[in-house]
Amino acid sequence: MKTFYLTRHGQTDSNLSGIIQGQSLDAPLNEEGIRQARRIGEFLKNTDRSIDRIISSDLIRAYQTAEIIGEILGVEVEKDARLREMNYGGWEGNFLEELLKTPEGKIWIESPSKWQIENSETVKAVQDRIVAAIIDYLQRFEHPLVVSHGITISAFLLYVKDLPLDNIKEYVPQNTEIYSFSFENGKFKQNQLLKK
Repeated sequence: MKTFYLTRHGQTDSNLSGIIQGQSLDAPLNEEGIRQARRIGEFLKNTDRSIDRIISSDLIRAYQTAEIIGEILGVEVEKDARLREMNYGGWEGNFLEELLKTPEGKIWIESPSKWQIENSETVKAVQDRIVAAIIDYLQRFEHPLVVSHGITISAFLLYVKDLPLDNIKEYVPQNTEIYSFSFENGKFKQNQLLKK
């Protein structure tokens, strides 16, 4: 059996203002986000010393989070673009509240599994890439920590829980919430939410 942790990046100013960051708005952590990453690092240092690799999205907010945690734990960090946030196409850099008033916004509200605009990806595509990425890591490492993004983590949680993708908005973690999972006989199991 393999075990691993999954956490969301620390806070950015765009998180606070309600702007969709996606992949093209590559905002750094704000001061609170840096503090959150340090707290997660210290928490893990005092809780579990068996983490053997940190794998992070290559977007700056996630990689910054991973680097801070890695420095505290003394663990190497690598980047993987498969852990990126969902590509929202032309929605990126705009206020979600305003976008939800559009016809595409209505689809996002009512049936996110059917949502797609030009140059975006679907939530199913996001789910497929994070599941494949984590399976790859578990072939190379015994106990990795994965640092990713809200919708991407939610898509993974829905896969583990075998829930429909239309529930994607209900499982988006807060910044630096951390989950523990095990993987055995080709199946994932969520152990617990370790820290909010």
